[in-house]
Amino acid sequence: MFVVTGYSHSKNGRLRYQVRDVNHLTKNKGKKGYITAQWAYVRPVYYQSSHKTLTVINPRGVNAYTNVNLTGKVRNYKQGTVLHVTKFVKHNLTTRYLLSNGQYITGNRKLVEMGKHKQVRYVKVKKTINRYKTVNLTQRNKRHIKKGTRIKVQRYDFSHANSVNNVGALRYKVAGGYITGNSKFVKAYY
Repeated sequence: MFVVTGYSHSKNGRLRYQVRDVNHLTKNKGKKGYITAQWAYVRPVYYQSSHKTLTVINPRGVNAYTNVNLTGKVRNYKQGTVLHVTKFVKHNLTTRYLLSNGQYITGNRKLVEMGKHKQVRYVKVKKTINRYKTVNLTQRNKRHIKKGTRIKVQRYDFSHANSVNNVGALRYKVAGGYITGNSKFVKAYY
């Protein structure tokens, strides 16, 4: 995520955003530079319009609050929860959604996704795999899970979540650790 601090144009006239990096857990936090403004590569962090339903996509869930400025935490909605929206609210440079129960949640695209989306309930192993303690598949904690085994999925996540150099891969959180989400090794059932 970046905060846009200015605008510029390239030699051939293409719009560029002057930005400051606000990814808290990366080594680039606070650095400044330019990025493309092409819609194919960037999106606003916050939704800019109203939606009737939202699905929580953040692996750690999303918090609900009593106030539009996101104070007075009420609860945490887990990944996969479908929320019903009654009102779209702008707050400073961000957006919020008022839920049917009177609670406010963020309109951040990294935490919620518009519409209703089904979550993976379980996977069936296609080829022998291992289970690991971490989302990056380090520290193996179960030797082999055999082909044909059915495993209940608690949630999904991505490896290298805070890396600017590595592309994240899909992982499933299961009882006791994490397994690969690679479709060559597991088949997902919704």
